[in-house]
Order: sequence, then C-alpha cells, then structure tokens
Amino acid sequence: MNDGPALPGSDDENVVVTPGDVTSIGDPATGGGGVATGGAAIAASLTSDPDVLNIAFVTGSGDVQFIQVAVADLIQEGAGGGDVVVDAELTALSGDVISSGSGAATPIGTVAVAANLGEHGDLSLSFVDGDDHLQLIETNVAELLQA
Repeated sequence: MNDGPALPGSDDENVVVTPGDVTSIGDPATGGGGVATGGAAIAASLTSDPDVLNIAFVTGSGDVQFIQVAVADLIQEGAGGGDVVVDAELTALSGDVISSGSGAATPIGTVAVAANLGEHGDLSLSFVDGDDHLQLIETNVAELLQA
C-alpha cells in the first residue's frame, strides 16, 4: 500500500501534457550512459488535499518516473527566488514494464530536489533518482497552478 499521494491520473485531477526538457546524466564508467535526452512531453497534474504537484516524465533510458512535490514547499521555500531544496516522492516504472504492458511501479522513496518555480510557472527540478542518475527537468506548470 502506498501511503504517499495518489499517482497522476487519479479521478480528481486535471492532467496537462506540456512540452518540457528532460536530461538524464549517468556515469558512463559504471554503465550509466553519460548524458541522454528524455521525453519532450511531460504530464503534470495537481492533486488536492494536500496540493501536490505530480510530474511524470520519460528518462533518457526510456523509463517513466513520477516526482511528487508539495506545492506549499515550492511556493513558501521559493518566495525568496532562486533554487530551493525540497523533499519529494519518487516512483519509477521501468521500460520493460511499459513495453510488456503489465507490472508494478517501484516506489523509490523520498528524494531531495533542487527546485525553482518562477513567477510565470516555469519549473525546474533536479535530483538523483534510484539508479544514481541525475535528472534535470524543465517545464511550465502555470496552467495547473492558476486553476
């Protein structure tokens, strides 16, 4: 059972697919593949009670990951401008599960995320995932936050 927020796509959410940049950086010496570009479309949703911003994206290795950040943390912490470090929940869905059409998502747990939410909804996130790859995400979530 998952004690964290519901995954994106719950009935009470408005899911927006928006353009964005995903960059995955791994260690080529350990088979990490160096720098790889992920998907160009990012699914974003906002749950209520509490308000949690869900970002789903395709990594450079073809896996899907879900990062969930409390909106209050982004707004309160980001009031002074610049990057802030917030806690977020990370869940992964491997490329094998996606291609087979069945399987379970893997909860990675709480990760520290360097986040920046601009006044026009521009969001950038960077964090280390469960495979020790640095994920850099840039998108705009203004449509969700204004709703």
